[in-house]
Parts: sequence; C-alpha cells; structure tokens
Amino acid sequence: MSDKTTGTSGATELRAAEPGPVKPAGRLKADADLKQLMGKYYNGVFWAHRLHRPIAWITSGAPVEPLYAMGITPVYPENYGAILGSRKCAVEYCEIAEGAGYSRDLCSYARGSIGSMMADRGPLNGRGLPAPDVLICAKNICNVVVKWWEVMARHYNKPLFILDTPYVPEEPVKPHQLEFVRGQLEEMIAFLEKHTKRRLSRSRLVRVLENSTKTVALWEEVQRYRQASPSPSSALDMFTNMAPIVAIRGTDACVKYYRKLADELKERAAHGVGPVPNERYRLVWDNIAIWHNFRLMKYFHERGAVFVGETYTNAWGEYSFSPEDYKDPIMAMARQYSGVLLNVGPEVRLGRLLKMARDYRADGVVFHSNRSCKTYSLSQYFLARGVQEQLGLPTLFIEADMTDPRAYADAATKTRVDAFLEILEGRKEAGGVGATAGAGAGGRTC
Repeated sequence: MSDKTTGTSGATELRAAEPGPVKPAGRLKADADLKQLMGKYYNGVFWAHRLHRPIAWITSGAPVEPLYAMGITPVYPENYGAILGSRKCAVEYCEIAEGAGYSRDLCSYARGSIGSMMADRGPLNGRGLPAPDVLICAKNICNVVVKWWEVMARHYNKPLFILDTPYVPEEPVKPHQLEFVRGQLEEMIAFLEKHTKRRLSRSRLVRVLENSTKTVALWEEVQRYRQASPSPSSALDMFTNMAPIVAIRGTDACVKYYRKLADELKERAAHGVGPVPNERYRLVWDNIAIWHNFRLMKYFHERGAVFVGETYTNAWGEYSFSPEDYKDPIMAMARQYSGVLLNVGPEVRLGRLLKMARDYRADGVVFHSNRSCKTYSLSQYFLARGVQEQLGLPTLFIEADMTDPRAYADAATKTRVDAFLEILEGRKEAGGVGATAGAGAGGRTC
C-alpha cells in the first residue's frame, strides 16, 4: 500500500512506527466541539416539539437527506439507546420493557428505548424523547426495527412508513432492485409530504446531498489518518465521533465539525502523537461498541494495543454522492441505501473487512459477538475464517451486549484478551509467523 494518504485538504505522509517512546495523546480537542454540537442537536429536537415543527423518528439506515431538505427534524431511537448504554442507565429502562413482557433476547436498543418511552423519562435532563409526528423505518439494517417501530407507532398513534430494501447478496445492486427501492423512496417522500404538509424541493435536496458527500469525504479522510503509525486515534475516539455523521449528516454544521476533526488528526499523525504510547499491536474491531464499558478499550491500550479501524464506524463512509448523482437524486439514494453494511452478503462484508485489515496494517481482528445485534453477529465466524485463511491473522471473540451489562463478564473477557495479546506477541517475536488464530487462548479465539 502507499505510504501516503490524500484527503480533501491535500496529501500528508503517514509515519512509520519508530523505536522509542510515543507522545501520549490526551482527549481530542474536537471533543469539546462534539459535546456542544450534539447538545445543540438534542436541544433542537426538544425545541422542534415545543414549536410544533414536524419530528420523524427514523432508523439509522433510513435516508435522512429528504428530511433535512423538507425541514423535518430526524430523531434516532438507536442513538438514544447508545446514550442509555454510555450513561449506564440502560438496564433500568430495559427492565421496564421486560416487565411489560418484552423478552431479554430482544435488541437492548429496542428494550431501552421502549422502556424510556413507556416511563416517559430518560437521561436527557430527565426527559424521554419528544413524541414523533411520523416514523420512518428502513429494513436495510435488521428486521427487529420493523416490529420496534410498529410498537412506537402504536404507542403514539402516529403514521409509520416502512422502507423495504431488498437484500443485496453481492454487489453491485441489481437494476430491478434499484427500481424497486426508487419507487419506495418516492412513496416515502409522498408520505412525508402528506403527513407533515411540507414539500420536497429538488434544489434543497441536492444541497443536502452535497453536504452529505462533503461529510463522508471528511470522515474517510479522518479514517485514513489512522493508517499512520502510531495511529492518531483509537476506537474510543471514533465511536463517539461518529454521532454527527449519523444524526446530522447533510447539514453545514456536520461538515464544519469534521473539517476540524480531520485537521486535528492530520496534525497528530504528522507529529507522531497517538492514544497508545509505544503502540505495539494494531487491531480492527467488528460490530457495535460496548457502550457501557469503554474501560475494556483502555484495557487494550494499557497493553500496547490500539484499534485502528472498526467496521461499524467505517460503514458510514458509504453514503457518498457524485455530481452525476444530483441529476437523479432519488435513484442515487436508492443505490446508496441498498448497499449498507448489514444489507449485503457475507462475501461482500468479508471483502470490506479484508481491505480494512490490509490498509490499516492490522495485527489481528476482534469480533464483538453482540447479543443484541444478531444481524451483525451471525456471520462473524465466517468472517473470522476468512481473515485467518486469507491474511493469516489471529482473531478474538468477545461476548457482550452493546448496552446491557448483564450479558458481559469482565474477568472472563480480560482473560481472553490477555491470551489473545500473548498470541500477537508470539507472532511479533517470530517475525509475524507463529501462533495462528486457532491456537488455544483459553477463550473464544477461533
């Protein structure tokens, strides 16, 4: 691979790992801006409710661009579930849902948000999310969201639109599938116009798509800087910094924020500043974050391991549009939202994972076997075999849940992590040849 990366601000050299101490990095300077930006977003959500402006509860895989173009405020119950997890109050709200008969085997995002909805309270100044005027559910991430959104629509007695996106076992998306999704998007826009009394302006939609493209380009630039050694950031930074590209993609504020973040990581990469002093192991993470336990990431850091890439954060670099797309923005959205990470076949996912591992010079891959997200987790053993057979890299499985700590065993997990890192160290000492991923690590390495 090339030793340079080119972003929207030009080319910057990626440093190779050098002997000697690495300057330890504190928190990103951009974190203060992130907190302010997302605080402003949620304040805007509550103000929209007070001012009787339309609010749409949407899934993370739903097209947000038409909503911003129409002046409709998007709200993400999945993001809210992550907030419940990171603020360590998910169990409280999950148990409310469980007490109403919802199984603990259901997605904890769903249980947490349903529990908060039923109790009408939450961690945002003690309030639950403001009620929706409409709900939009895209099936391109999982099937759980369909029933989840139906529950919320019944609770508030509000109209629901389900955007059906056929499964894409292999790329590219077939023409007949694109035509079908295009028709779905046209119906969705008509649905929004009917229930919000707002019209979609083509010129405003194109402007929002342009901002989405700028945002994605900057996000990809941010990710490329992580190819440097030492990596200027880790998963701790990226899992939190993905919030704007999910919630406010398509806005001027989002573009401005990621320009600042990219500039900061560029500077860090140029000066050899990273979150892990004496970086020794470069890892890729598969699946959603364990929001309730970022201490586990720090446990890796303390042992010289840094996560230089995540399939989850990397997936948000897929929503890019070209000037040619602006001639037919509906078809462009049909293509982009059909090919999202959890709507494609395992072979496609494997190809993306292998490319990431190569580009970021990974020493191993860690799979979060996520009790909540079956769609994300079910193909992981296939992916692990592909990583082992095609790249010869060790893999580690960690069993947990993204927001529910009741499905996580800290001591057992750390034992597996220690064994995995011993394998990596053995490979380092043998010049990269030695223990394979299947060598007994006393845990779910495979």
